[in-house]
Amino acid sequence: MKSIKIKNFTQELSCIEKFESFKKHKIIIDNCEGKAHITKAKKEFKLVYDGVFKYSPDNIIKATIDDVDYKFQSIDFKEPSNDIFANVSAQNTFDIDKVYKGDVNKVALFRMFFFDNSKRTNVFHTKLETVKNDGINTWAFDCVRTSVNQNKYDTTQYKNKDKSYFVIENLELSSLEKFEKDAYAIQKGIGFLIGYMPGGQNYIFSGENFIYRRLARKSLKSIFHPVTSNPYSKLHKEKNIADSYYDKLKVIPVEVISNFITQIRNNEDFSVAIIFLMEVSHLKSVVSMPGVFSVILESLANIITIKQDTIEKLIKDETIFENIKCDLNTVIDKYANEIGENAEIKFRRKINGLSNSINHKRLTNAEKLRQPFDQLKIKLSYEDEAAIDFRNDLLHGNILMNNETTRTSKEIDNKMLYASAKLYTLLSKLILKNSGYNGYVINHAKFYNKNSKEEYFEII
Repeated sequence: MKSIKIKNFTQELSCIEKFESFKKHKIIIDNCEGKAHITKAKKEFKLVYDGVFKYSPDNIIKATIDDVDYKFQSIDFKEPSNDIFANVSAQNTFDIDKVYKGDVNKVALFRMFFFDNSKRTNVFHTKLETVKNDGINTWAFDCVRTSVNQNKYDTTQYKNKDKSYFVIENLELSSLEKFEKDAYAIQKGIGFLIGYMPGGQNYIFSGENFIYRRLARKSLKSIFHPVTSNPYSKLHKEKNIADSYYDKLKVIPVEVISNFITQIRNNEDFSVAIIFLMEVSHLKSVVSMPGVFSVILESLANIITIKQDTIEKLIKDETIFENIKCDLNTVIDKYANEIGENAEIKFRRKINGLSNSINHKRLTNAEKLRQPFDQLKIKLSYEDEAAIDFRNDLLHGNILMNNETTRTSKEIDNKMLYASAKLYTLLSKLILKNSGYNGYVINHAKFYNKNSKEEYFEII
Protein backbone atom coordinates (compact mmCIF):
# COMPACT_ATOMS: atom_id res chain seq x y z
CA MET A 1 0.00 0.00 0.00
CA LYS A 2 1.37 3.42 -0.96
CA SER A 3 1.99 5.87 1.87
CA ILE A 4 -0.21 8.99 1.87
CA LYS A 5 1.73 12.10 0.83
CA ILE A 6 -1.07 14.65 1.21
CA LYS A 7 -1.08 16.64 4.47
CA ASN A 8 -3.59 15.52 7.06
CA PHE A 9 -4.69 18.00 9.73
CA THR A 10 -7.70 15.98 10.93
CA GLN A 11 -6.40 15.30 14.45
CA GLU A 12 -5.53 18.91 15.21
CA LEU A 13 -8.67 20.39 13.65
CA SER A 14 -10.86 17.97 15.58
CA CYS A 15 -9.25 19.16 18.79
CA ILE A 16 -9.58 22.84 17.82
CA GLU A 17 -13.22 22.48 16.84
CA LYS A 18 -14.03 20.76 20.12
CA PHE A 19 -12.24 23.37 22.19
CA GLU A 20 -13.74 26.27 20.24
CA SER A 21 -17.27 24.90 20.75
CA PHE A 22 -17.18 25.19 24.55
CA LYS A 23 -20.25 27.01 25.86
CA LYS A 24 -20.49 26.98 29.66
CA HIS A 25 -18.55 23.72 29.59
CA LYS A 26 -17.94 22.34 33.06
CA ILE A 27 -14.36 22.24 34.35
CA ILE A 28 -12.83 21.20 37.68
CA ILE A 29 -10.12 23.46 39.11
CA ASP A 30 -7.47 21.92 41.40
CA ASN A 31 -7.73 22.99 45.04
CA CYS A 32 -10.94 24.93 44.39
CA GLU A 33 -14.26 23.52 45.61
CA GLY A 34 -16.54 25.91 43.76
CA LYS A 35 -18.24 25.45 40.41
CA ALA A 36 -16.55 26.52 37.19
CA HIS A 37 -17.22 26.57 33.47
CA ILE A 38 -15.41 27.78 30.38
CA THR A 39 -16.90 29.57 27.36
CA LYS A 40 -15.47 30.72 24.03
CA ALA A 41 -17.15 33.99 23.04
CA LYS A 42 -16.06 36.80 20.70
CA LYS A 43 -12.75 35.07 19.98
CA GLU A 44 -11.83 34.92 23.67
CA PHE A 45 -12.02 32.20 26.33
CA LYS A 46 -13.75 33.16 29.58
CA LEU A 47 -13.47 31.14 32.78
CA VAL A 48 -16.32 31.68 35.21
CA TYR A 49 -15.85 30.46 38.80
CA ASP A 50 -18.37 30.57 41.64
CA GLY A 51 -16.82 30.06 45.07
CA VAL A 52 -13.60 30.91 46.92
CA PHE A 53 -10.94 31.21 44.23
CA LYS A 54 -7.36 30.26 45.10
CA TYR A 55 -5.13 32.75 43.29
CA SER A 56 -1.81 31.62 41.82
CA PRO A 57 1.51 33.49 42.15
CA ASP A 58 2.65 32.25 38.71
CA ASN A 59 -0.67 33.12 36.99
CA ILE A 60 -1.28 29.42 36.21
CA ILE A 61 -3.96 27.07 37.51
CA LYS A 62 -4.47 23.37 36.89
CA ALA A 63 -7.85 22.10 35.74
CA THR A 64 -9.62 19.06 34.31
CA ILE A 65 -12.03 19.03 31.38
CA ASP A 66 -13.76 15.76 30.52
CA ASP A 67 -11.12 13.83 32.52
CA VAL A 68 -8.25 15.46 30.59
CA ASP A 69 -5.69 17.60 32.45
CA TYR A 70 -5.02 21.20 31.34
CA LYS A 71 -3.24 24.28 32.62
CA PHE A 72 -4.71 27.75 32.20
CA GLN A 73 -2.72 30.96 32.32
CA SER A 74 -4.07 34.46 32.90
CA ILE A 75 -2.87 37.68 34.47
CA ASP A 76 -6.24 37.62 36.27
CA PHE A 77 -5.14 34.61 38.33
CA LYS A 78 -2.54 36.59 40.29
CA GLU A 79 -3.95 37.79 43.59
CA PRO A 80 -4.40 41.58 43.68
CA SER A 81 -2.26 43.25 46.34
CA ASN A 82 -5.27 44.95 47.93
CA ASP A 83 -8.02 42.42 47.25
CA ILE A 84 -10.19 42.68 50.34
CA PHE A 85 -12.46 39.95 48.90
CA ALA A 86 -9.76 37.22 48.66
CA ASN A 87 -11.12 34.14 50.60
CA VAL A 88 -14.67 35.41 50.11
CA SER A 89 -17.04 33.26 48.08
CA ALA A 90 -18.02 35.12 44.91
CA GLN A 91 -18.51 34.70 41.20
CA ASN A 92 -15.44 35.71 39.18
CA THR A 93 -14.89 35.89 35.43
CA PHE A 94 -11.34 35.53 34.10
CA ASP A 95 -9.92 36.14 30.61
CA ILE A 96 -7.79 33.17 29.52
CA ASP A 97 -4.47 34.10 27.87
CA LYS A 98 -3.03 30.59 27.39
CA VAL A 99 -4.14 26.98 27.62
CA TYR A 100 -1.69 24.05 27.92
CA LYS A 101 -2.51 20.42 27.23
CA GLY A 102 0.40 18.07 27.91
CA ASP A 103 4.08 18.89 27.40
CA VAL A 104 5.06 20.67 24.18
CA ASN A 105 8.47 21.89 25.36
CA LYS A 106 10.42 18.98 23.90
CA VAL A 107 12.40 19.08 20.65
CA ALA A 108 9.75 18.05 18.16
CA LEU A 109 7.78 18.71 15.00
CA PHE A 110 5.20 21.46 15.56
CA ARG A 111 2.13 22.73 13.78
CA MET A 112 0.88 26.28 14.40
CA PHE A 113 -2.75 26.97 13.46
CA PHE A 114 -4.19 30.43 12.84
CA PHE A 115 -7.80 31.24 12.00
CA ASP A 116 -7.80 32.66 8.48
CA ASN A 117 -10.05 35.70 8.16
CA SER A 118 -8.47 36.99 4.95
CA LYS A 119 -11.67 36.06 3.06
CA ARG A 120 -9.47 35.05 0.13
CA THR A 121 -9.18 31.65 -1.49
CA ASN A 122 -5.91 30.41 -2.97
CA VAL A 123 -4.15 33.32 -1.31
CA PHE A 124 -0.67 32.28 -2.49
CA HIS A 125 -1.61 31.86 -6.15
CA THR A 126 -0.28 34.53 -8.55
CA LYS A 127 2.02 35.79 -5.78
CA LEU A 128 4.26 33.03 -4.42
CA GLU A 129 5.79 29.85 -5.76
CA THR A 130 3.86 26.97 -4.21
CA VAL A 131 5.27 23.60 -3.25
CA LYS A 132 5.29 20.56 -5.50
CA ASN A 133 5.26 16.96 -4.33
CA ASP A 134 8.95 16.13 -3.84
CA GLY A 135 8.24 12.46 -3.03
CA ILE A 136 9.69 12.87 0.48
CA ASN A 137 7.71 15.43 2.46
CA THR A 138 3.94 15.62 2.62
CA TRP A 139 2.46 18.49 0.67
CA ALA A 140 -0.79 20.42 0.12
CA PHE A 141 -2.50 22.21 -2.73
CA ASP A 142 -2.07 25.70 -1.23
CA CYS A 143 1.32 25.46 0.40
CA VAL A 144 4.59 27.43 0.32
CA ARG A 145 7.76 25.59 1.35
CA THR A 146 10.48 27.92 2.59
CA SER A 147 13.57 27.74 4.72
CA VAL A 148 14.64 29.88 7.66
CA ASN A 149 18.40 29.68 8.17
CA GLN A 150 18.26 26.54 6.00
CA ASN A 151 15.60 24.85 8.16
CA LYS A 152 12.54 23.86 6.13
CA TYR A 153 9.03 25.05 6.92
CA ASP A 154 5.65 24.69 5.21
CA THR A 155 2.95 27.36 5.32
CA THR A 156 -0.45 26.11 4.21
CA GLN A 157 -3.81 27.74 3.66
CA TYR A 158 -6.18 24.91 4.52
CA LYS A 159 -9.95 24.84 4.00
CA ASN A 160 -12.06 22.68 6.31
CA LYS A 161 -15.82 22.76 5.90
CA ASP A 162 -16.79 26.44 6.09
CA LYS A 163 -13.60 27.53 7.86
CA SER A 164 -10.10 28.35 6.70
CA TYR A 165 -6.80 28.11 8.55
CA PHE A 166 -3.17 29.09 8.10
CA VAL A 167 -0.82 26.35 9.26
CA ILE A 168 2.93 26.80 9.81
CA GLU A 169 4.90 23.61 10.45
CA ASN A 170 8.56 22.70 10.72
CA LEU A 171 9.82 19.77 8.65
CA GLU A 172 12.89 19.26 10.84
CA LEU A 173 13.01 18.79 14.62
CA SER A 174 13.49 21.93 16.71
CA SER A 175 12.82 23.38 20.14
CA LEU A 176 9.55 25.19 20.76
CA GLU A 177 11.36 28.49 21.31
CA LYS A 178 13.17 28.27 17.98
CA PHE A 179 10.01 27.20 16.18
CA GLU A 180 8.06 30.16 17.56
CA LYS A 181 10.71 32.68 16.51
CA ASP A 182 11.04 31.18 13.04
CA ALA A 183 7.25 31.00 12.65
CA TYR A 184 6.88 34.66 13.60
CA ALA A 185 9.39 35.61 10.90
CA ILE A 186 7.37 33.51 8.42
CA GLN A 187 4.17 35.27 9.50
CA LYS A 188 5.67 38.69 8.79
CA GLY A 189 7.51 37.69 5.62
CA ILE A 190 4.69 35.90 3.86
CA GLY A 191 2.25 38.44 5.31
CA PHE A 192 4.02 41.27 3.47
CA LEU A 193 4.32 39.30 0.22
CA ILE A 194 0.64 38.32 0.02
CA GLY A 195 -0.85 41.34 1.80
CA TYR A 196 -2.25 39.35 4.74
CA MET A 197 -0.62 38.40 8.05
CA PRO A 198 -2.57 36.06 10.35
CA GLY A 199 -2.81 36.91 14.03
CA GLY A 200 -5.17 37.27 16.98
CA GLN A 201 -4.92 33.74 18.41
CA ASN A 202 -3.34 30.42 17.56
CA TYR A 203 -2.82 26.81 18.57
CA ILE A 204 0.60 25.11 18.55
CA PHE A 205 0.44 21.31 18.39
CA SER A 206 3.02 18.65 19.07
CA GLY A 207 1.23 15.38 18.51
CA GLU A 208 -1.89 15.37 20.72
CA ASN A 209 -0.51 18.08 23.02
CA PHE A 210 -1.01 21.78 22.35
CA ILE A 211 -0.75 25.38 23.53
CA TYR A 212 -3.51 27.87 22.85
CA ARG A 213 -2.45 31.53 22.91
CA ARG A 214 -4.38 34.77 22.73
CA LEU A 215 -2.07 37.14 20.84
CA ALA A 216 -1.75 40.89 21.32
CA ARG A 217 -1.39 41.59 17.58
CA LYS A 218 -4.49 41.02 15.48
CA SER A 219 -4.37 39.85 11.88
CA LEU A 220 -3.23 42.51 9.42
CA LYS A 221 -4.64 42.98 5.92
CA SER A 222 -2.75 45.38 3.63
CA ILE A 223 -4.24 47.34 0.74
CA PHE A 224 -1.01 46.60 -1.17
CA HIS A 225 1.08 43.57 -2.09
CA PRO A 226 4.24 43.74 -4.23
CA VAL A 227 3.86 41.12 -6.99
CA THR A 228 1.28 39.31 -9.10
CA SER A 229 1.71 36.93 -12.02
CA ASN A 230 -1.80 37.73 -13.29
CA PRO A 231 -2.00 41.17 -15.00
CA TYR A 232 -5.75 40.79 -15.50
CA SER A 233 -6.34 40.85 -11.73
CA LYS A 234 -5.15 44.46 -11.68
CA LEU A 235 -6.15 45.47 -15.20
CA HIS A 236 -9.53 43.80 -15.61
CA LYS A 237 -10.88 46.90 -17.38
CA GLU A 238 -7.78 47.38 -19.58
CA LYS A 239 -7.55 43.97 -21.25
CA ASN A 240 -5.34 45.19 -24.11
CA ILE A 241 -2.76 46.52 -21.65
CA ALA A 242 -2.98 43.34 -19.58
CA ASP A 243 -2.37 41.30 -22.73
CA SER A 244 0.97 43.07 -23.19
CA TYR A 245 2.13 41.80 -19.78
CA TYR A 246 0.83 38.27 -20.23
CA ASP A 247 3.53 35.64 -19.59
CA LYS A 248 5.99 38.32 -18.44
CA LEU A 249 4.85 38.51 -14.83
CA LYS A 250 5.98 35.75 -12.48
CA VAL A 251 5.42 34.63 -8.90
CA ILE A 252 8.13 35.21 -6.30
CA PRO A 253 10.51 32.20 -6.27
CA VAL A 254 10.91 30.18 -3.09
CA GLU A 255 14.60 31.12 -2.84
CA VAL A 256 13.69 34.80 -2.67
CA ILE A 257 10.93 34.15 -0.11
CA SER A 258 13.38 32.19 2.06
CA ASN A 259 16.07 34.89 1.82
CA PHE A 260 13.55 37.54 2.81
CA ILE A 261 12.20 35.59 5.79
CA THR A 262 15.71 34.73 6.99
CA GLN A 263 16.63 38.43 6.95
CA ILE A 264 13.58 39.16 9.10
CA ARG A 265 14.56 36.37 11.50
CA ASN A 266 18.18 37.50 11.85
CA ASN A 267 17.85 41.30 11.82
CA GLU A 268 15.63 42.89 14.47
CA ASP A 269 15.69 46.33 12.80
CA PHE A 270 14.56 44.80 9.51
CA SER A 271 11.87 42.80 11.31
CA VAL A 272 10.46 45.91 12.99
CA ALA A 273 10.45 47.81 9.68
CA ILE A 274 8.41 45.05 8.00
CA ILE A 275 5.82 44.81 10.77
CA PHE A 276 5.58 48.62 10.85
CA LEU A 277 4.98 48.57 7.10
CA MET A 278 2.24 45.95 7.49
CA GLU A 279 0.53 47.80 10.33
CA VAL A 280 0.26 51.16 8.57
CA SER A 281 -0.86 49.45 5.32
CA HIS A 282 -3.55 47.71 7.37
CA LEU A 283 -4.80 51.00 8.83
CA LYS A 284 -5.27 52.43 5.31
CA SER A 285 -4.82 55.97 6.66
CA VAL A 286 -4.43 58.39 3.74
CA VAL A 287 -2.61 60.88 5.98
CA SER A 288 -0.40 58.42 7.89
CA MET A 289 0.88 56.24 5.06
CA PRO A 290 3.18 58.72 3.23
CA GLY A 291 4.88 59.80 6.45
CA VAL A 292 5.36 56.31 7.85
CA PHE A 293 6.48 54.92 4.48
CA SER A 294 9.09 57.70 4.32
CA VAL A 295 10.36 56.71 7.78
CA ILE A 296 10.51 53.03 6.74
CA LEU A 297 12.36 53.98 3.54
CA GLU A 298 15.00 55.74 5.61
CA SER A 299 15.22 52.75 7.96
CA LEU A 300 15.65 50.30 5.08
CA ALA A 301 18.28 52.53 3.51
CA ASN A 302 20.30 52.29 6.74
CA ILE A 303 19.79 48.53 6.97
CA ILE A 304 20.40 47.57 3.33
CA THR A 305 23.17 49.98 2.33
CA ILE A 306 26.65 48.49 2.29
CA LYS A 307 28.82 51.04 4.07
CA GLN A 308 31.54 52.59 1.92
CA ASP A 309 34.40 54.93 2.75
CA THR A 310 35.46 55.54 -0.84
CA ILE A 311 35.51 58.72 -2.89
CA GLU A 312 33.77 58.28 -6.23
CA LYS A 313 34.41 60.48 -9.24
CA LEU A 314 31.29 60.40 -11.43
CA ILE A 315 32.96 61.56 -14.67
CA LYS A 316 36.48 60.24 -14.85
CA ASP A 317 37.23 61.42 -18.38
CA GLU A 318 37.84 65.20 -18.22
CA THR A 319 37.33 65.58 -21.97
CA ILE A 320 33.83 64.10 -21.73
CA PHE A 321 33.01 66.39 -18.82
CA GLU A 322 34.21 69.49 -20.70
CA ASN A 323 31.99 68.54 -23.64
CA ILE A 324 28.99 68.07 -21.32
CA LYS A 325 29.70 71.36 -19.58
CA CYS A 326 29.97 73.16 -22.91
CA ASP A 327 26.62 71.75 -24.08
CA LEU A 328 24.87 72.71 -20.85
CA ASN A 329 26.31 76.23 -20.92
CA THR A 330 25.05 76.60 -24.45
CA VAL A 331 21.55 75.86 -23.19
CA ILE A 332 21.96 78.47 -20.44
CA ASP A 333 23.16 80.99 -23.05
CA LYS A 334 19.93 80.39 -24.96
CA TYR A 335 17.70 81.18 -21.97
CA ALA A 336 19.94 83.72 -20.15
CA ASN A 337 17.77 86.74 -20.91
CA GLU A 338 14.61 84.96 -19.81
CA ILE A 339 15.84 83.48 -16.51
CA GLY A 340 17.73 86.55 -15.28
CA GLU A 341 21.29 87.13 -14.16
CA ASN A 342 20.93 85.67 -10.66
CA ALA A 343 19.54 82.35 -11.91
CA GLU A 344 22.12 82.25 -14.71
CA ILE A 345 25.04 82.55 -12.28
CA LYS A 346 23.69 79.85 -9.97
CA PHE A 347 22.99 77.43 -12.84
CA ARG A 348 26.54 77.84 -14.18
CA ARG A 349 27.97 77.14 -10.71
CA LYS A 350 25.94 73.97 -10.52
CA ILE A 351 27.21 72.90 -13.94
CA ASN A 352 30.81 73.36 -12.81
CA GLY A 353 30.13 71.23 -9.75
CA LEU A 354 28.72 68.28 -11.65
CA SER A 355 32.10 66.58 -11.80
CA ASN A 356 32.73 66.92 -8.06
CA SER A 357 33.68 63.64 -6.41
CA ILE A 358 31.23 61.95 -4.02
CA ASN A 359 32.57 61.12 -0.57
CA HIS A 360 30.51 58.13 0.56
CA LYS A 361 31.33 58.89 4.21
CA ARG A 362 29.74 62.35 3.92
CA LEU A 363 26.57 61.85 1.96
CA THR A 364 23.59 64.17 2.27
CA ASN A 365 20.31 62.71 3.55
CA ALA A 366 18.95 62.73 0.00
CA GLU A 367 22.00 60.83 -1.26
CA LYS A 368 21.73 58.29 1.58
CA LEU A 369 18.13 57.50 0.61
CA ARG A 370 19.18 56.85 -2.98
CA GLN A 371 22.33 54.87 -2.17
CA PRO A 372 20.68 51.43 -1.65
CA PHE A 373 18.91 51.78 -5.02
CA ASP A 374 22.24 52.59 -6.67
CA GLN A 375 23.98 49.65 -4.99
CA LEU A 376 21.21 47.23 -5.98
CA LYS A 377 21.14 48.71 -9.51
CA ILE A 378 17.48 49.74 -9.26
CA LYS A 379 16.88 52.49 -11.77
CA LEU A 380 14.93 55.45 -10.39
CA SER A 381 12.55 57.31 -12.68
CA TYR A 382 11.72 61.00 -12.40
CA GLU A 383 8.55 60.03 -10.48
CA ASP A 384 10.58 57.82 -8.13
CA GLU A 385 13.00 60.66 -7.42
CA ALA A 386 10.10 62.99 -6.68
CA ALA A 387 8.56 60.44 -4.31
CA ILE A 388 11.79 60.09 -2.36
CA ASP A 389 11.80 63.86 -1.95
CA PHE A 390 8.35 63.65 -0.32
CA ARG A 391 10.35 62.99 2.83
CA ASN A 392 11.58 66.58 2.87
CA ASP A 393 8.02 67.93 2.72
CA LEU A 394 6.92 65.68 5.56
CA LEU A 395 9.90 66.44 7.82
CA HIS A 396 9.33 70.15 7.36
CA GLY A 397 5.72 69.92 8.48
CA ASN A 398 4.08 69.94 5.05
CA ILE A 399 2.01 66.86 5.84
CA LEU A 400 -0.36 67.29 2.91
CA MET A 401 2.49 68.16 0.49
CA ASN A 402 0.59 71.21 -0.77
CA ASN A 403 3.56 73.23 -2.06
CA GLU A 404 1.43 76.36 -1.61
CA THR A 405 -1.12 74.99 -4.07
CA THR A 406 -4.76 75.18 -3.05
CA ARG A 407 -6.45 71.79 -3.45
CA THR A 408 -9.85 70.31 -2.70
CA SER A 409 -10.18 67.52 -0.13
CA LYS A 410 -10.54 64.97 -2.91
CA GLU A 411 -7.41 66.28 -4.68
CA ILE A 412 -5.48 66.10 -1.41
CA ASP A 413 -6.61 62.50 -0.83
CA ASN A 414 -5.63 61.53 -4.39
CA LYS A 415 -2.21 63.16 -3.93
CA MET A 416 -1.66 61.33 -0.63
CA LEU A 417 -2.78 58.00 -2.08
CA TYR A 418 -0.47 58.45 -5.05
CA ALA A 419 2.44 59.31 -2.74
CA SER A 420 1.69 56.30 -0.54
CA ALA A 421 1.48 53.95 -3.51
CA LYS A 422 4.70 55.28 -5.03
CA LEU A 423 6.61 54.95 -1.76
CA TYR A 424 5.23 51.44 -1.18
CA THR A 425 6.39 50.44 -4.66
CA LEU A 426 9.88 51.80 -3.92
CA LEU A 427 9.95 49.86 -0.65
CA SER A 428 8.87 46.70 -2.48
CA LYS A 429 11.68 47.13 -4.99
CA LEU A 430 14.29 47.50 -2.24
CA ILE A 431 12.99 44.57 -0.18
CA LEU A 432 12.64 42.15 -3.08
CA LYS A 433 15.83 43.10 -4.92
CA ASN A 434 17.80 42.81 -1.69
CA SER A 435 16.38 39.28 -1.32
CA GLY A 436 17.55 38.24 -4.79
CA TYR A 437 14.41 38.92 -6.84
CA ASN A 438 14.55 39.79 -10.53
CA GLY A 439 11.28 40.51 -12.28
CA TYR A 440 8.26 42.80 -12.28
CA VAL A 441 6.67 44.53 -9.30
CA ILE A 442 3.28 46.23 -9.25
CA ASN A 443 3.59 50.00 -9.66
CA HIS A 444 0.64 50.83 -7.42
CA ALA A 445 1.04 54.56 -8.07
CA LYS A 446 -0.02 54.16 -11.70
CA PHE A 447 -3.43 52.94 -10.57
CA TYR A 448 -3.97 56.25 -8.73
CA ASN A 449 -2.82 58.37 -11.68
CA LYS A 450 -3.59 56.56 -14.92
CA ASN A 451 -2.71 59.67 -16.93
CA SER A 452 0.94 59.45 -15.93
CA LYS A 453 3.52 58.04 -18.35
CA GLU A 454 4.56 55.36 -15.85
CA GLU A 455 4.12 51.65 -16.45
CA TYR A 456 1.63 49.53 -14.48
CA PHE A 457 4.37 46.99 -13.77
CA GLU A 458 8.06 47.86 -13.44
CA ILE A 459 10.98 45.48 -13.80
CA ILE A 460 13.88 45.34 -11.38
